[in-house]
Amino acid sequence: MRRNNGERSINERGSGMKGRGVKALLFREDGAVTVFAVIVLSSLLLFFAVLIDYARIGALHKHAEDTVRSGVRSVLSAYDAGLYERYGLFARGGTSGQTIFEQVVSANTEEKSGAGSSGFSIVDGKLETSELLMADVLGSHDIFVRQVLEEMKYKAPIDFTLELVAKFAPMAGEMKEAAATVNLLESMKRLYENREASLARVLAMQEQAAAALSGSGIDAMIPVQARGAAGNGDTAVAIAAGFAAYAANVQQDELLQEDEEPLYAEDIAAYEQHAISFAGSLRRQSASVQQQHAKLKASAFQELEKARKLNDEMQLLEQQVNAAANRSDYDAVGSHADRTGGERLPGSAVSDIEEVKQSAKQMLLPDSWFQQYKRELEGQIAAAAAFDMDIGRFQTNVSSAISRPVTMSSGNTLVSAIGAMRLSYGEYDEDYIRPATIIEKRRALLQDADLNSRLKEQEAKAKSLWQQARNMLDGFSSVPQLEEHIKVYEEIQKKRNDNLQFNQKQADAAETAEDGPAGNAHDAAEQSQQFMGGLFTGMAGMLERSRDSIYYGEYIVDRYTVFAPQNLRAMLLNGDTGVLSQAISFHNQEAEYVIYGFHNPISNLAAAYGELFAVRMAIRTMEGLIQSRTLGHPLLILSAALIYGLEKTMEDMIAFTERGSAPLSKYVTTEVSYLDYLRLFMLIHSSDQAGLLARMIAVIEQNTGTVLSASPSAITGEAKLSMNLWFLPGAMQAMGKFGLLRGRVVGNRYETIQTIGSSY
Repeated sequence: MRRNNGERSINERGSGMKGRGVKALLFREDGAVTVFAVIVLSSLLLFFAVLIDYARIGALHKHAEDTVRSGVRSVLSAYDAGLYERYGLFARGGTSGQTIFEQVVSANTEEKSGAGSSGFSIVDGKLETSELLMADVLGSHDIFVRQVLEEMKYKAPIDFTLELVAKFAPMAGEMKEAAATVNLLESMKRLYENREASLARVLAMQEQAAAALSGSGIDAMIPVQARGAAGNGDTAVAIAAGFAAYAANVQQDELLQEDEEPLYAEDIAAYEQHAISFAGSLRRQSASVQQQHAKLKASAFQELEKARKLNDEMQLLEQQVNAAANRSDYDAVGSHADRTGGERLPGSAVSDIEEVKQSAKQMLLPDSWFQQYKRELEGQIAAAAAFDMDIGRFQTNVSSAISRPVTMSSGNTLVSAIGAMRLSYGEYDEDYIRPATIIEKRRALLQDADLNSRLKEQEAKAKSLWQQARNMLDGFSSVPQLEEHIKVYEEIQKKRNDNLQFNQKQADAAETAEDGPAGNAHDAAEQSQQFMGGLFTGMAGMLERSRDSIYYGEYIVDRYTVFAPQNLRAMLLNGDTGVLSQAISFHNQEAEYVIYGFHNPISNLAAAYGELFAVRMAIRTMEGLIQSRTLGHPLLILSAALIYGLEKTMEDMIAFTERGSAPLSKYVTTEVSYLDYLRLFMLIHSSDQAGLLARMIAVIEQNTGTVLSASPSAITGEAKLSMNLWFLPGAMQAMGKFGLLRGRVVGNRYETIQTIGSSY
């Protein structure tokens, strides 16, 4: 117990001593507490001073950002109203952007700083400088494309384009078969005509060889027909007939004595000379005939082989076309037909056209045909060679008979040789000269008189119709072009070139190439089918992946003028170009110019209506194949289909000038307008995007007077603001060296530069 009390007394003494130490420290009179307090308070004041200026700097940054952003937005709010209303595009316009920016930034700075009022501002900022910079311009293709796509995206024009494609989708299968059929028949027609020309040359060589024999006079020298020619000394028969007298004379002279003069020496010599000379002449004539037949063997066999190769090409072509038709862009478009509904062609249309395509096999010849013809040629050559051998045998017999005139059989061998010559000539004559049974039979196989007559008649009609169509289309080239129209296109071309150069493209970029006019109806049919294939390729691309080309096309037909087909009526009906020459000003055909890109008043229209003609002819020719499929021979079907296609296409062109549209097909009566066709043509001509965009911009610049390459669509505002530092500029400057500030300290002021960019 004592111990505990002792411990407590010790603790109490310790506590008392501690309490007295604190009091002593606090109430000392030597100044230690004051110094300590000053150190603590000065540290706090330094910290808070730096913190206050740092907070003021942060507020200045926020104020500068808000001020510059407000200035940039104010500048962008002053857009070109005319450009937006007409073309849906945004670009700076009106009051100078620098002026607006300076006014807005200055006003905001003064308001925040409390300038001109008795209020107190913590920031107290001051605008030092301000500058507005142009970041992007509407004339840049990337910017222009972005605005066009944004403009069209909200209008959702793709639905209308899909509806347009939907009109063509139900006939995709028929157009696919028609294109394959027309291309096959046209290609095979050229090969067929070349093959037939080669075979005709072979036949002509046969006739020439036969004519060489019939015109050689050999038949009269034998003669082939015995008509009392024995007394004529210029024939083989006469030589044989005079041999008996010759032999008797020789025998008489041989019986004379050695000292007696020969009685018949002159007659014997004359006969021998004449017989040998005649036999040699006969053989020379035969040799000349043999040269003609040797030429036949070289040339005719070559032409026959050429014809066979052409036939092989036809066969290969037929196989390739059938193989290529299995998958195409027609199928991609046709796959949407079930979704779209609408009118469709007769269910048998595809099979009908397929039947016409398969009929192309009628133009092919089997290899056995050429082998048989080759044997026939060899037979003619062999027949001529056999006749030549008989003539050679006669010549030999003449020589032998003269060398042994006393032999009784010598005269008989001459007669036998003449009989052989007559027989071989007669066989050749019957087969190749008169009545020329083999040649006439071959001619009948090569030349179908009825088919050729019908083809000739149809070709003449197709040629006449094509000439009418050409006159209709060529009317564009005769339209007078006014000087004022030409000057506008010169201005447009300069604007287009300037924009291409601005976008770092070649100013002389190739313009859209216009295909030359077709030489005849068959060429026109092929070109129309090829163009239709390109059109379906564009449709397939649109359905599967393309977006921009659709938006471009819709933007063009929505914002640019389109030529009215009614202006063409007078020219197409009677060739009067007076109305058209006034109507072809640039401002009536802006869309056509953008799509095709020709820098003269008439070429763009000619290109547009040329393509319209091609589309209509492709569709109408497809109908013609169905209508003409019962004519039998594929070439008759083809020419009849072309006649039908030309007739109906010209009717369609007149329909466009009446009401601006025409039925899509005989089987699909939906009206499709000229404007709708331009939408589709845009799908084909959108590959040269740089040229297309340059032309679109050139038209806008021409109509508005605004140079888009100098029209900002995005800007950057920059302002320098400063404020006085209240406390320790040196401390803030030290902080800046460590990268803790976004500005700089100059003297007792803090400066910061704020840059904000924005665009439409």
